[in-house]
Amino acid sequence: MRADGAHRRRVTRGPRGKVDFDPDFSPDGKRIVFRSERGRQPPDPYGVGYNAIFVVRLDGTHLRQINPRSGGLFPTWSPRGNEIAFSGAATGNPMVDDIELMSPSGKNVRDLGVPGEEAMWSPDGSRIAYASHRGDGNWAVWVIGANGSSPRQLTFPVLTPPAGMNGDSTGAWSPDGSKIVYSSVIGGDRELYVMNVDGSDKRRITHWRGGDAPNAWLPDGRIVFAHFARSAPLPRWYLIRADGTALRSLPWLYGASDPLDWWTAHP
Repeated sequence: MRADGAHRRRVTRGPRGKVDFDPDFSPDGKRIVFRSERGRQPPDPYGVGYNAIFVVRLDGTHLRQINPRSGGLFPTWSPRGNEIAFSGAATGNPMVDDIELMSPSGKNVRDLGVPGEEAMWSPDGSRIAYASHRGDGNWAVWVIGANGSSPRQLTFPVLTPPAGMNGDSTGAWSPDGSKIVYSSVIGGDRELYVMNVDGSDKRRITHWRGGDAPNAWLPDGRIVFAHFARSAPLPRWYLIRADGTALRSLPWLYGASDPLDWWTAHP
């Protein structure tokens, strides 16, 4: 649909009972990569949650499964459009999911050798932020070079037991690549935070009961996020500025599951 809710149309029609989810636009806005329960399902003996990964055009044509045999999680298109990052079974250790890259055709799969999920590219494509628990066992936000170089932990959540269950999750880069919005558990609620890309100047921007999940950082500086009330079956969607002001509801997105992808045309 358009950002104002107009011209909503269905793109995929999977077999009954099979779910398509976790979409991500190609940079030119002409294709979508997504996870699915349809197609050739990968082996998942350790219950990691691997799914099939498909690419489809916006008109619903040219549907193609592209994942390696081991499947994947969290596919996301690079800014140049030549690669898709995803979480896949680590080379030699299917119990661990590494950040991996592949071409949009599913070829040239490369394991970057760092355990993690929720990969998101920097606007210039030079870095990837992701969530990992390779440090002290708690989920935290990390960043690496797009070639897998120089992994660095940016957040250090301090959790009450059970450790590792409710750490930090990635969200989105700011349009200029200088900041990252992410979510962190505080007092049993998941709140939004903004920080510099070196991990400095962490600032909390939401303060309410429930869970917040950042999905996009728009060119005008506003952040799109889902808010989960404790008893609600579906999230409500909002916009907020990076300083925590100008909270605005997006009621036409009610019913959309988290995550969604927000494509912005570039000149």
